[in-house]
Amino acid sequence: MAVGIIAEYNPFHAGHAHQLAAVKKFSGEPIVAVMSGSFTQRGSPTILDKWTRARLAILGGVDLVLELPFVAAVRSAQDFARGGIRLLASLGVIDTLAFGAELADLATLRRAAAAFDEKFFAQELRRLMSVGTSYAAAVTNILANVTGIDEKILRLPNTILAVEYLRALPKKISPLLIERVGAYDDLTLREISSASAIRSAVREKFPPWEKISACVSAATLAALRDEASAGFVDEEFLLRPLMVKLLTSRAADLRKIFGMTEGLEHRLMNASSAKNFAQLIDTLTARRYTAARIRRLLLFTLLNVSAEMIAEADAETCARVLAFNERGRSLLKKISAPVVTKLTKHLNRRDLSERRRQLQPYQKILLADVTATDLRQLLFTAPRPLQTDFYTPPVFVS
Repeated sequence: MAVGIIAEYNPFHAGHAHQLAAVKKFSGEPIVAVMSGSFTQRGSPTILDKWTRARLAILGGVDLVLELPFVAAVRSAQDFARGGIRLLASLGVIDTLAFGAELADLATLRRAAAAFDEKFFAQELRRLMSVGTSYAAAVTNILANVTGIDEKILRLPNTILAVEYLRALPKKISPLLIERVGAYDDLTLREISSASAIRSAVREKFPPWEKISACVSAATLAALRDEASAGFVDEEFLLRPLMVKLLTSRAADLRKIFGMTEGLEHRLMNASSAKNFAQLIDTLTARRYTAARIRRLLLFTLLNVSAEMIAEADAETCARVLAFNERGRSLLKKISAPVVTKLTKHLNRRDLSERRRQLQPYQKILLADVTATDLRQLLFTAPRPLQTDFYTPPVFVS
């Protein structure tokens, strides 16, 4: 059997190495990471491409890295967790899920997860949302009252995800809670820094590479320095294609996009005069709509991700291999789910450009991943060699 991890590794750093060391201390089983591809759960492009991040994860102690499909990776915490666990459970080799949280109290987190199924929870959630409270804020408020957990802790993404993992976890997979070291929103560089602190530092005009080297591996440092010299992705480049999309779309078409509810299509069309991407996000963000939700919605709009497509994808799994070592190769032979190592056996370029033949649900999942990767490729500040899913094989680390 194996231990599963759901991650973004954006980028892989000392905190992730700490988690893997704790997993290895607990179990000698292989480690399988299900990792976001080209965009994060919050709807932002990843700082390094998915193959590089997967390779760094293997070098850091993971044995097999599978891609968490775009249609699950760029979703709310609840759907992100469910998508990752659904994929891990489908493999037939995972008996443990390892995850980190700022609150290292499994019993309390389980109590928070159980609260979602209580009758009062739905009633209170409807009440709070009816007065304009966002879903995330309403859930935080209710859970704080039920469990006594400080709302500040409940707002931290790893605690939120821990609760969602426990909600979605099947009985055949046991939870392994590992205390998270370092604050998510702390931008100070130290031995174990947050990924956001590292991303912020490497994007400075003169990155403090010596300080960064103290909190990432030599391989991660080299990858980040290479990326910095060539130019990072910049989500600002999403603005113009979005403006074109809005100028050429009808409200009825936009309503088909996943997450386009409560008249958001009109808010979106009215915001088409924004001068930059940050202003567009700011204009659309409201008490009820967080910036992360808006970012995700804009990506779905650009990539034509419909509610119908999401419904199909949520009933399917797809084990797309990004990287592995020898131990991971052996594990691949035991996986019961269909494994995708060579994309051209399942899709071709004509599926992307013509979209004529009837695709199976798992092929639509792959197509969304391909399109997301191509979109990220357009966001570089300087021209880069073309890197696509059709031409880039899984990485083997010997």
